[in-house]
Amino acid sequence: MVKYWLLFIKLLIVGVASSQSSKCDIEELKNSRQYFSLYKCLEEADPLNTDVELVLQKVDLALDYYTSSYYHRAFGYTNLREGERLEDIRQTTEASNDFSFNVDSVLLKLIDTYPNDYRLHLGLGKYYKQVFLLFGDRWGRKSEWLLEQSKYYLTEAYRNGVYDSYSLYVLGYYNTIVENYHDARYWYQKSIQLKDDALCNYNLAIACLFDGAFVDGLLPAKRAYELFQDSLKKGDAARITGIMLSKREQHEDALFYFEQANSLSPSYKPNQLYLLRTFLKLNREVESYDLALEILEKEVYKPDVLEEYLELFEQEDAIALLRKVFDATLVAFENDDEAVGNILFHFAKLEFRQGKKKKCKRYLKQSKERFSNVFDEGHQVFQALDQMLNHL
Repeated sequence: MVKYWLLFIKLLIVGVASSQSSKCDIEELKNSRQYFSLYKCLEEADPLNTDVELVLQKVDLALDYYTSSYYHRAFGYTNLREGERLEDIRQTTEASNDFSFNVDSVLLKLIDTYPNDYRLHLGLGKYYKQVFLLFGDRWGRKSEWLLEQSKYYLTEAYRNGVYDSYSLYVLGYYNTIVENYHDARYWYQKSIQLKDDALCNYNLAIACLFDGAFVDGLLPAKRAYELFQDSLKKGDAARITGIMLSKREQHEDALFYFEQANSLSPSYKPNQLYLLRTFLKLNREVESYDLALEILEKEVYKPDVLEEYLELFEQEDAIALLRKVFDATLVAFENDDEAVGNILFHFAKLEFRQGKKKKCKRYLKQSKERFSNVFDEGHQVFQALDQMLNHL
């Protein structure tokens, strides 16, 4: 008789929860973007967070449809009006919100109660990944800990047959972070099998690049370029595609993608330098000269760019062309002591590498004279100049 009443009470509780949840037309509220109303409905149906189905809906709402977040410990929601976009009004702030929801605590408690419901592990793994991305060490635990926890729970879910394209992507992301590119490729490929996603293709291409798998990386790089809509991301994907083709000595094909990258992200130095290298490889002297001059005129005060020029033009056996670029830049900046001093210093390095010590010495002295009009005598540039002069 006692067992009968216990069963009756249990069924009654389940029935009440089910009856309450039926009042929430979850999909309709999501589709109409009434996220605040959905939160209220879920909270009224399960205020103690004991119903697995409703808690999973709350977690989904918290991770994907919040308007504001206080360290992902409390969340704000909004019923969007026509034309409003969630990403335009979303923010993570350090101001308190009305609706506290400790996602990890709630899920960990339910995992203890329902250890075989691996949807809970899946939700917790996704939560830790999002906290890692948004807050890192500021959340109160080390970033590394958050990433490890995400990996642990998503792996447990996967081993028990519970996963989706995003959880597989996160496992790939984890392995990329720890530089285990071979395993990262495996997870990204599994994720793409479920959803042909631009970001996953892009990260797969990156993993292939670092793993030296240029043949395998070309297709996902091209696919990411096709799928991305944002110009910056599309430009990045174009650059990676160009790099893959360059690694395979397909420079004519690479040129198309580097030109696309440069047009999508104008004046972005990494894209320009890859394009310049490709022009040099294809012996396109006019394009090489024009682009090298364009880059240098914007970066003339940066020694690292000039160092890159020395390496690049030397590798591509284009020393004569680099001399023309340096000569033109000296004329363009003849009244700018710092710019001229910087060019002459690196011109001296170029001539020293070519065995022309007299030219090198002359350029070093001229560089020192120009720099003396700009910097105090204790500046480190004079130490570098004197060191080179002492070696001649």
